[in-house]
Amino acid sequence: MNRKRIIVVTIILTLVVIGGLWVSGIIPKQIAKICATNYLKKNFPKAQLEYVDIEWSSSHGGYLIRFKDENNRIHGFIINNKYFPIKLGQGVFAFREEYTEKYDKVEGDADIGDYRVIKN
Repeated sequence: MNRKRIIVVTIILTLVVIGGLWVSGIIPKQIAKICATNYLKKNFPKAQLEYVDIEWSSSHGGYLIRFKDENNRIHGFIINNKYFPIKLGQGVFAFREEYTEKYDKVEGDADIGDYRVIKN
């Protein structure tokens, strides 16, 4: 009986500690950092982005996460959902345009307004 009580108390204390870390934002920040880093490395491999910091932004309703590139330019992204932040939101489309313009442009191509002329 005493052994069962120790196991139950240990499980309850573990859940309380994990819950406290989760609600305080420590665990969600780590989840957001891992998800954002993996997403950027997978989708923008040539950019060589390095994690800078993350903070909760109540005005944006999400975590503001910042990365710097090889030229020390800071790129910020918003990750919505306070307790389970797994998807990058605002900031990705602008960064994708910059990335495409910088790394995916073929020499001899020309942009004309919304159209792209490709030389063969």
